[in-house]
Amino acid sequence: MGDPDQMPKFDPVEITAGRIHLRPWLPSDIDDVHNACQDPDIQHWTRIPAPYTRRDAEAYVTELAPRQWDDGRGAPFAVLDATSGSVLASVSLTEVTDDGLATVGYWCAPGARGQGVVSQAVGVVGRWAFQVLGVERLEWTAGVGNWASRRVVEKNGFTIEGTLRRGLVLRGVRIDCWIGSLLPDDQPPS
Repeated sequence: MGDPDQMPKFDPVEITAGRIHLRPWLPSDIDDVHNACQDPDIQHWTRIPAPYTRRDAEAYVTELAPRQWDDGRGAPFAVLDATSGSVLASVSLTEVTDDGLATVGYWCAPGARGQGVVSQAVGVVGRWAFQVLGVERLEWTAGVGNWASRRVVEKNGFTIEGTLRRGLVLRGVRIDCWIGSLLPDDQPPS
C-alpha cells in the first residue's frame, strides 16, 4: 500500500437526491460546462476565466476537478437532472482542511435557474460534508450584490456573518464580499 500521507482523504462519490444526481465531472460533460460558462452572470460572479474557452472546460473536467478529488482537498460535483442526465449546475467543496473547514461554491446553468436546483444540491453536499467527511464549518463567500448566491445559502440555513472588505478577487480586482457559514449543529431552515 502507498504512503498514507499521499492517499486521498475521500473517494469520489455519486449521490442521488430526488430530482437531482450529483457525481464527479466526466469528459462527456465538457461541452455542457463550456456552454454554461458562456453565461455573463457566471463569468461575472465566479473565478472562472473570461472569456471561457472550450480548452478551459477541458482542463477543468479532465485535470483540475479530478486532481481536487485525488488530493482530498475538494469535491467538485456535476449536478444532473436525475431523469434526463442533463447538466444543471456545479456544486463544489473546496479548500477542505484537515481541521474541519470547507468552502462551498456553485454555479447554475441559465436554463435551470429558478427551480431550486442549486439550493437542493448545496443542501445535499453540506449534509455529505458534515456526515461523511466530518467537516465542522462550511463557509461561503460571494461578491456583494450576488443576491442569487446569497439566497441559496440562506435557504440552507447559513448564517450571514458579515462583509469582508476587499475579501474576494474577481477578474484581478479585489472586491467586498459577503461571508456566511453553516455548522453541523445549526437548526435546519423552516
